[in-house]
Amino acid sequence: MTDWLLGGCCGAGGTLVWSASSWVPAAVAGCGAGVIALAARGGLRGRAAELGLLAGALVLLVAASAGPVWVQEGARTEEGRLVVLVDSSRSMTVREGDGRSRGDEALARAASLAGADVYSFGDGLRSGAPVAFTAGDTDLGGALAGIAQRYAGERLRGVVVLTDGLDRGGLRRRLSESPGSPVPAVPGPLTVVQVGAVGARADLAVADVRGGGFAFLRAPFTLEVQVEATGSARRSVPVTLLRDGQPAGTATASLDAQGRGVASFTLTPDQVGRFVYEASVPVDEGDAVPANNVLARAVQVVRDRVRILQVCGSPSWDQKFLRLFLKEDPSVDLVSFFILRTQADMGAGWDPDELSLIQFPYERLFSSELGTFDLVILQNFDYAPYFDRDADELLANMARYVREGGALAMVGGDRSFDLGRYAGTPVAEVLPVELGVTGDATDATAFQPRLTAGGARHPITALSGDPAENAATWERLVPLDGLNLSRGLRPGAAALLSHPGRTSPDGSPLPVLAVAEVGKGRTLALMGDSSWRWSFDEAGGGRGNQAYLRFWKNAIRWLVGDPGDQPVVVEIARESVQLGEEARVRVRARDTAFQPVPGAQVEVVLRGPGGDRTERVVADSDGVATVVVTGDQRGAWRVRATAVGPGGAPLGTASSAFTVTTRDPELDVVAPDSAFLRALAARAGGRYVGPGEVLVPLEDRDAGRVVRDRRETSLAAMPLVPALLLAATGGSWLLRRRRGLR
Repeated sequence: MTDWLLGGCCGAGGTLVWSASSWVPAAVAGCGAGVIALAARGGLRGRAAELGLLAGALVLLVAASAGPVWVQEGARTEEGRLVVLVDSSRSMTVREGDGRSRGDEALARAASLAGADVYSFGDGLRSGAPVAFTAGDTDLGGALAGIAQRYAGERLRGVVVLTDGLDRGGLRRRLSESPGSPVPAVPGPLTVVQVGAVGARADLAVADVRGGGFAFLRAPFTLEVQVEATGSARRSVPVTLLRDGQPAGTATASLDAQGRGVASFTLTPDQVGRFVYEASVPVDEGDAVPANNVLARAVQVVRDRVRILQVCGSPSWDQKFLRLFLKEDPSVDLVSFFILRTQADMGAGWDPDELSLIQFPYERLFSSELGTFDLVILQNFDYAPYFDRDADELLANMARYVREGGALAMVGGDRSFDLGRYAGTPVAEVLPVELGVTGDATDATAFQPRLTAGGARHPITALSGDPAENAATWERLVPLDGLNLSRGLRPGAAALLSHPGRTSPDGSPLPVLAVAEVGKGRTLALMGDSSWRWSFDEAGGGRGNQAYLRFWKNAIRWLVGDPGDQPVVVEIARESVQLGEEARVRVRARDTAFQPVPGAQVEVVLRGPGGDRTERVVADSDGVATVVVTGDQRGAWRVRATAVGPGGAPLGTASSAFTVTTRDPELDVVAPDSAFLRALAARAGGRYVGPGEVLVPLEDRDAGRVVRDRRETSLAAMPLVPALLLAATGGSWLLRRRRGLR
């Protein structure tokens, strides 16, 4: 009863604290004094008891309003806590030889440590045991640092980590590369428990495909496929490599005692662009994770420099101007031959030491070395005087080179086209004009070439970004000196410049500048040898040589087909997406001046393992069309986009690639990393517990924590206070009533 009246036990050794602001009791005292003054208006005689009780109630009320609190403080020492960290990543779902998953084993071991604080970790630290093992990453270093932060200032009895050691947060890599690297400091002795046994389940995996991500066109590069096998009797593994789903080679990886091996592939790219290389190993019966038997990497093939072979039949102003332009361009690697030694020179009885001209290595250039060039320019070159042997084969090599992705430009003159005896040869089959003219093969009359409708939209003849200004520039340029005649365009070719008066047999204007796409390659025919005048005469008129330079820069850029220099570009942010995820494909549509084309009609053809699908979209105000693709089939996907301007003018095509994979990065390699866990325990001065070993955590029995207790008892809230107030005020009122006062 006494404790209840006093509001609990107010023990000894406490301190009285007044918790209310000083103005509160002052206000209460002022109001109370006013009440007593009113009560005393009838005089004080015989009223001492009444007013005394009222004054006592006032004193008690003032004291209560001051917020008296009885504060008792103390401290006690509790035993140090044991913290358990359970790996919740997806690698813990792998089932061991007994059929139980690593996660189940970890939870069972955690449950055996009664009273411990349990946390789960994957890509972050969370309180409580894991409900599901679905984390996409394992960051053990981050988890240890998180525990140190949560228990800052407290010495723990111990920290137990339950994991398979497949850390992907950086700690594992650091300890592997530098065993002396520091590890996160934890506030207690560390026990590292390996969950899962090495070799308990057979698993063959492609651990990595290394190649740098970039390669240069026609320059060999190496892809190294790293293979890992656990629980397998294999001593070697066949490795298959695909490029965009097509076979690119096979190799064998010899496995060492740890089950690791490397298969190397030396590849020579023949096209620029982005390509997906996919390495795979066989799936054995009972393979723990078949999805990690395949790994894809995207490689961007670029040009180091544009490699050009220029072959001229004789010196000329046209040859001199073009050669000088190519030599001064730092992005061009030029190999040039002119003033050549013919077979007649060799057979004229001269000693080789008496000849100043070098021998033309035509056989090597047009056979084994032809594929090393991005562009071949035949400038007023007749092959017959130089090709002493195998002329048909060498000309066929040039035609095949074009069809397989090379570029060929033939420039006119008195030794070119029909005058160079190309009619009926394999080279004639890839040129954009028909050869085989009967009668005169040239017209020496000067003429002003006309820009065709196709030329007005083509990037080669875009001397200005403004169509009207571009047309005016072509009309202003100096006339050409003469023309190599032809029978007109070949099917599929396009004329960019035409003759103002002469016509082809079909009645169309005779082509002066024509282009064609042949197979994977491109060809150009300039039916004259005086384009140098566009530089010389323009400069003489005070307008500089930009028309000439821009024309040939445009021609080279179009001929070699560099994806980054095309009006249409395909951009895919991610080179690899998971099965069922979305890949965002962005197509940039630009005109010949590389300005955005709003409203461009874009057709995107998606070629996946299951066939082709087509999407049609309209470009936004920035000339960008976006297609979202759901990767519903595993493998390489190639994207080809074709854009057309609002007026129907073709802008160009472009392509890129990405891959859809079923491979989970968390399951790339599933064999537990015993070496890492042992190294971690050693670096932290802790204990390593292997699979099947009895778990006895390393503990610091002297560890503990000081828990400070603070007990506050409000004296104003004691039931005794209102009881005394009621008694005092009630007694005063009764005495007042007995005297007949109100």
